[in-house]
Amino acid sequence: MWNSLQRLMGRSTSAPQGVSPAAEAQAGLNETSSHPVDPAEAASLSRSSRTHGSTPQPASVQAETAQQVLRRPLLQRDGSLAGFEHSIAWPLQDAAVSANAPEGAGTRADTWTAVPVRPLLTAMGYTVGSGRQALAVLDSASLTDPEVQVLIQPGMFFGFTDNPFQQPGLLPLLQQLRQRGAQLGSTGLPRAGAAFVVFDAAGLDRQGLLDRARACAAAAPSAKVLATGIRTLDDLEAALHGGFEMAAGLFDRVGSRRESGSLAPNIERICRLINQVMSDADTGPIAKEIRGDVAMTYSMLRHANSPLLGLTRRVDSVDQALQFMGRQALYRWLTTLLVASATSRHTSVALQEITLARARMMEQVAHLVDGPPAALFTTGLLSLLDVMLEVPMAEALAPLSLPPEAHAALVEHSGPWRPLIDVARCLESGQTEQAAMHAQRLGGLQAVGPAMTEAWQWAAQVTASMKQP
Repeated sequence: MWNSLQRLMGRSTSAPQGVSPAAEAQAGLNETSSHPVDPAEAASLSRSSRTHGSTPQPASVQAETAQQVLRRPLLQRDGSLAGFEHSIAWPLQDAAVSANAPEGAGTRADTWTAVPVRPLLTAMGYTVGSGRQALAVLDSASLTDPEVQVLIQPGMFFGFTDNPFQQPGLLPLLQQLRQRGAQLGSTGLPRAGAAFVVFDAAGLDRQGLLDRARACAAAAPSAKVLATGIRTLDDLEAALHGGFEMAAGLFDRVGSRRESGSLAPNIERICRLINQVMSDADTGPIAKEIRGDVAMTYSMLRHANSPLLGLTRRVDSVDQALQFMGRQALYRWLTTLLVASATSRHTSVALQEITLARARMMEQVAHLVDGPPAALFTTGLLSLLDVMLEVPMAEALAPLSLPPEAHAALVEHSGPWRPLIDVARCLESGQTEQAAMHAQRLGGLQAVGPAMTEAWQWAAQVTASMKQP
């Protein structure tokens, strides 16, 4: 079985002679992608799963990276968001390397590299503190410092790039980490003593993913299998059905979409209401249509009485809700309801939370593109509607009257608002260099990164409130 697993590894990581791994990855992505992929993005998908050993960092580097820990959503078997893979932005990691490298040492192209581990663990602590799981891929030497170990909490998963499980001198370290509640795993191949194995799937097709899962399960039946860098949402969903515990990848790429077909009646009703609100129509007909739908009435009253809205008195009717919410809050609720009603995919719950995070981030940094925050919130919220409804974006948005900038960003992938979507999707998939490129027009990642971090926290709160009875 180990030989079989090694063959699978070789098939997924070795490019044909004369073909670079980046070009091979690009060819695989383009096979099913609905959006063009350039070689840099394909290479970034693979590179994003690599992290390295740690050395002490200057305080200035640690302070800077505290705001630049990237979070890549990890989905679990039930299709919801399990947590995040955490990593340090590559440009900042390069800065850490340059600040600490011996004379003559290179940057990440060489073997000497570094991860500022304290900010990484601090960010992971916030994630597990909110009830989510946190994954990081790093060298076991990163966790030898007792002052670092105090930051480790239950719910943290560490995938080791070395193999400490067979090194007697490191067994006491592993025992200490387990006593703190950490889950310890290997990368690439299952290892004896590892609770899980995580690998980069950027070069694998769907069959390759499932073959790897079966081989891992046969080699180490008790080990959980995790994958990052999965190239399409369809493949990611297949992986979750096919034995993977958690998986991450590109959420806006699918193998195929329905080219035509009418939207579900509840989706059409919500779109009609959104258009009425946008056209400043009288609230009487809006209230009447909402009252005629029991599920929508219940949802509105629950939302109106939730702490998120912050109303000071209890709301008992649709008319009261419309009166106290106002048009902007009504519009926001309807667009959120539109996304929440797109439930055809296995991963719909996770996709809803991802779009909420995109919406919040775009709203918070609207000043960077001189756009209205409410419209940018809606644009982010609708940015995966085509994937969620499994129709082309132009068809998904056809019933809605959106601002020209929103239409350009969502359908044409252009215009002043598009860079915000591109930054969000690159950060979600760990494509740090691509994210930095798109963020140049916005003032750099430092202008967007903190807003994205806050957006994930906000989206988790909203998602939790939506689950409450």
